Amino acid sequence: MLLRPTLFLPLWIFFLLGAHHAEGEISLGAVGAFILYTMLMGGVYIFNQIIDRESDKKNKKLFLLSDGLIPLKNAYIEMTTLFLIAVSASFILGINIFIAFLVSLFLGITYSLPPIETKGKPFLDILWNSCGYGVLAFMVGWLAVVSEPSKSMFITAIPYFFAVAAVFVNTTIPDIEGDRREGKVTTGVFLGKKNTLLLGVILDFVAIVVSYLMGERGYICLIGAGLAFPIFLIAYIKQTKKTILFSFRAIPGILAIIVFFISPIIIPLFAAVLGVQKVYYKRKFNIDYPSMFSGKERDF
Repeated sequence: MLLRPTLFLPLWIFFLLGAHHAEGEISLGAVGAFILYTMLMGGVYIFNQIIDRESDKKNKKLFLLSDGLIPLKNAYIEMTTLFLIAVSASFILGINIFIAFLVSLFLGITYSLPPIETKGKPFLDILWNSCGYGVLAFMVGWLAVVSEPSKSMFITAIPYFFAVAAVFVNTTIPDIEGDRREGKVTTGVFLGKKNTLLLGVILDFVAIVVSYLMGERGYICLIGAGLAFPIFLIAYIKQTKKTILFSFRAIPGILAIIVFFISPIIIPLFAAVLGVQKVYYKRKFNIDYPSMFSGKERDF
């Protein structure tokens, strides 16, 4: 649970989208890349919790580590093991995947590690997340099936960059007050709720336009961003807790449904991740997590 399995869902979506757009063969190496990239990012999520454990304790978030339910030493051991296995084994899959892993690791570490700590800096927090999920996870999926990067790979990732950015900016809103108390100037803190929601609408619209201009290569993102647009618009107009939470939780769900038709494995993976967590948190702490509309899951 320290790996924060819920965060694997967008990771897997964009990996599989990259593999689909590459139009290559799904080999044993591609499966290996999928597993190793999941391990790498799981290590990153542990690292983020190690760095943030004091602020998480103050804000009653991610309590498994901050409240000492899992010893800090064990977290370091798990994180180091995941990094060593994922990075070293990725080299076997090819230099391009190895480089993508290293860049992902750099982004993951600098997201939380002072003095860079981009998660507490306006617009850099968007850039890091959009590059991490919309570009790098997509690239690793692409490279897992065709090995070599191409101009087409980078171009095809562009609308996903904006789609991830649209989702991410809205995720900064529920934490505005807590981040402000901690002295973090996220995009949400910098712009305020109303302007942040407006930025989400604009970014999703850009994703729609770019996807449309790309023709056949952009149809998947066009469908996802198009269906998401009214949800972002409603969140901006109403500005209620439920509409804001739904705006950044519904989009991964929409993309997951689309990805199901090209990679059916996504549904059992999602079911396993969500189901196991539901059982674990209910039995262990009597908490309903994950939940679409409850804000409590931010505590994890």
